[in-house]
Amino acid sequence: MAISKAQFEAGSLSSCFKQGEWDPGLYGEYKRKLNEAEEIATTEAMLDHGLSLTRQFARGLSPFSPRSFSTSAPPKKLQRREPKGVAYYTNEEGKTSVLSPKMSSWYNMYVAHPQINSAKFHRRFRARFRMPYQSYEDLCDLVIEHVDEYFARWTPGKTDAVGNPCAPIELLVLTALRYLGRGWTFDDLSENTAISEEVIRLFFHQIIKFGAEVLFEKHVNEPRTASDLENHSHEYLVAGFPGAIGSMDATHISCERVSWKERQSHLSHKLPYTARSFNLTVNHRRRILSTTTGHPARWNDKTLITFDDFAMDLKEDHNKEKSD
Repeated sequence: MAISKAQFEAGSLSSCFKQGEWDPGLYGEYKRKLNEAEEIATTEAMLDHGLSLTRQFARGLSPFSPRSFSTSAPPKKLQRREPKGVAYYTNEEGKTSVLSPKMSSWYNMYVAHPQINSAKFHRRFRARFRMPYQSYEDLCDLVIEHVDEYFARWTPGKTDAVGNPCAPIELLVLTALRYLGRGWTFDDLSENTAISEEVIRLFFHQIIKFGAEVLFEKHVNEPRTASDLENHSHEYLVAGFPGAIGSMDATHISCERVSWKERQSHLSHKLPYTARSFNLTVNHRRRILSTTTGHPARWNDKTLITFDDFAMDLKEDHNKEKSD
């Protein structure tokens, strides 16, 4: 740190010694000069600060915010950003414009102009999206029915802050189906739909929540009545297994981002990766009748079935009938 001229003239502690011995009188003189030097340095700093404020006022600037309160600077002109998109196209006049989602190939093939009279179209659609086209239309109707509750951001006809229309919800449903059915990345989906990766990611999280709270309650129902049991047991009766209503086994869903402390419990001797296990009961028509929540993949079937309420209910009813 720099010292003033007055502080330099005050000397140092070495001046307090006389013939190699400490002299209290010289030390008192040294302290007096040092105090005077500090007062002079403080006064000089205050004068410098006052001169700086005076210069700012003379320039018409505020000392608290020299730039923001300037009256001489003209106001900045607001600049509107150019429209940005995921993909672009060039029209017949040679002008390049943003490609909207409704101009994408997916929207043209599956939403605007589906070839519903072509058997080849239906085969390809089922192979690409893992469900019949009619089921896709039913799913879209159900999504639109719950749009205010789960998908308010993509309400048909809604626009964003700059007036751009939101992405078509039918197209977003297709992105979720392709992601689940074939494991595409959000970048792949963005390339085929002209919808940004972030919008697809946000919609995917919402449709997963929608599936867990709406689709699960609608389609995964345990048989509770005699007619339900007869309906599910038909194929087993024909195969020579009277009384059977379904097949039960554990299935594994890979779960890559597992914390290190939970890694060992999520590794199974059957799998080379971490996973969660679900105990499912299905009929012979591939319909899920019951499932548990996810559990560590290290657990075996004997442990996993104890968390299956449907299997435990069947066991308790059987034991009750046996005791009677």
